[in-house]
Amino acid sequence: MQVKKLVSLCALACAAMAGQAHAAMSAAEQAIVNDAVNNGRVIFISGASATQKGFTGIIASMFTGTPIRFANTNASSKDFEAVAGVLASGAGPWSGQNVIIIDRVKGGSVFGVDSVARAQAIESLKVTSATCNDVALLDKLGNPITPGTAGNPYVCSTTAAAEYMVPDAGISDVAPPLFKGPINTEGEIAAPSLTAAELALLKAYPIYSLAFGVPVTSNVPMVALNKTAVAAIMAGGIGTWDAVDSTLPADDIVVCRRVPGSGTQAVDNLYFGNFPCGVANEPADRDASEAWDPVARKYTVTPGTGGLVVVENSTSGDVRNCLDKAVTGGTYNTKDRSGQPVVVDFGAGGHKAVGVMSMDSLKDSKSTGNWQFRSLNGAGTYTWDGAPTSSSPETAPPVAAGDGVFPSLANLTDGNWDLQGWISFNIPTRTTGNKLSVLNKFLAEARKPSLLGSISDLKYVAAAIPGNPGVTAGDQTLRVKYVQNNQCAPLNREY
Repeated sequence: MQVKKLVSLCALACAAMAGQAHAAMSAAEQAIVNDAVNNGRVIFISGASATQKGFTGIIASMFTGTPIRFANTNASSKDFEAVAGVLASGAGPWSGQNVIIIDRVKGGSVFGVDSVARAQAIESLKVTSATCNDVALLDKLGNPITPGTAGNPYVCSTTAAAEYMVPDAGISDVAPPLFKGPINTEGEIAAPSLTAAELALLKAYPIYSLAFGVPVTSNVPMVALNKTAVAAIMAGGIGTWDAVDSTLPADDIVVCRRVPGSGTQAVDNLYFGNFPCGVANEPADRDASEAWDPVARKYTVTPGTGGLVVVENSTSGDVRNCLDKAVTGGTYNTKDRSGQPVVVDFGAGGHKAVGVMSMDSLKDSKSTGNWQFRSLNGAGTYTWDGAPTSSSPETAPPVAAGDGVFPSLANLTDGNWDLQGWISFNIPTRTTGNKLSVLNKFLAEARKPSLLGSISDLKYVAAAIPGNPGVTAGDQTLRVKYVQNNQCAPLNREY
């Protein structure tokens, strides 16, 4: 009888959960959304995920009260996010009005450049009272998480092709002129580079500097890495680990990189390949080995090929999966250069991999994990075992172990760590009036050193840029700048 009672209780609970799975927004929330949509107060930002880390902080200063949150999924990695609420003062004529801001990171930086300059309609999040629902979530204690919050956003469908939207602004990990074809533009057939006339349609504003790092799987012993060695790997000049250090076995090097058009890949191509700033080493791509099968749309990574294996990934989360699965084995899903599904199979695992990622993934670099960020010009790791989670506060700062130059905030701000991207906010000249006023407010908030210092994913890896409005010398500010803000030029000390 007791078992039957438990089953009945479970059935009731599951039925209740199922009833909540597609619950609509409240009447008050629907009224906010409907008012913003009906009056055209919707702003669409597309491109790099850089400001997604700070989205909550930026939004908190732009809206009054507690705004409503939306996304395309409740998973931790989101292609789309949005917020709706009453805009605070200081954002132009729409202040005090209901406004929706949509942030797309699907496809990465190039969609914050090319699509913005060319006024191309692209997939967006469909934020309406009819298309966004509550997917019931529970915390670790079994308590329901309030819907419409950052921890449990309302889940919305994405727009059908006929409803695609033209971005009002874009975000990229590097300046727009660096997105040159064929290796820094998107698509299975690489999109053409922006022309000078198209680039002139963008006003690009640097927001902040973000450190990038070199993650290596934990089954690669602590050997000295430097820029020359990593550059040779990324360009396909060497393909086995004994060529990096003679004490290592002649195992295949697996490169977990991003697809063309990614801002992370653009930073990689710039720093390690000098592309597109002059004589360049083009990066090795998925055709570097026979692992890639374009017909099956699958990578099958096998050991002992005696050469480089390159896996292209759609997102930073997929790069993390690539590093993890290289060690543990198994499969994961990513997307190709045109956003179509791809399967990656690492078999039994045991592969030794390297990649490039932005340092806002530092919280996933654990001393006991499958991979860690490594130092350059030495043999060391940079990990953050005390990183905060959704249920626990920060317990300790990042730790540098071994020697070399580490991707720390101090090294970033002093110019000792020059593997970095200058996050760019790109506003097309066609965006004017009320929308421009809101975007200028967004830009001003995103540039604040205090904002960077308040966000766990950015506080140790990002710094404000001297000379930007409202930025003064401080702990969260660079001491260096590119000459004339040209990212092909050297960094010079500013103060």
